Amino acid sequence: MNVGFVSDTHGDEYFFKKAVEFMCEYDMIIHTGDVQSYGETYPTFISEYISTLSNIYFVRGNGDYFDGKKLLGVENDFESKIFNADGIKIFATHSHMKPMSSYISEAIKNDCKILTYGHTHVKQLQKTQEGLILLNPGSTSRPRDGIKSFAYMQNGILKLYNLEDFSVIAQIEVK
Repeated sequence: MNVGFVSDTHGDEYFFKKAVEFMCEYDMIIHTGDVQSYGETYPTFISEYISTLSNIYFVRGNGDYFDGKKLLGVENDFESKIFNADGIKIFATHSHMKPMSSYISEAIKNDCKILTYGHTHVKQLQKTQEGLILLNPGSTSRPRDGIKSFAYMQNGILKLYNLEDFSVIAQIEVK
């Protein structure tokens, strides 16, 4: 199963669309929050674009509380959610409600292979001592580490990509 991971788009359709077009063979896309930004007004084009996609799922970010549900027109947004991708359990959250250690414990308790999260705008791909893969796809619009990014899992390989030139930043095998 091909799974795309994006986060913290903050209303920027251009780079979000660029990531989705790269992942054209996706079976599922998980967006880990902040599709929009609270307190800021964005045109609805990112929402209109999202409404044309199939199999895209969201967990709400702190920027989505005021208008995200209404603007996106979808009901499948959660605080956190466990997805199953061909037997690979993925715990998704925006990670702004609790300490990261709580999410890690919950993911391990639920036998998840991947914990994906957003909020920090800093990409991460690493495996814990317990074997849990921690994935923050970074931000497609406002990276705090200087590189717009997203992640894509194909054939059991999870890769973190630079959104500017599609070079692989990091990769890890998912077993």
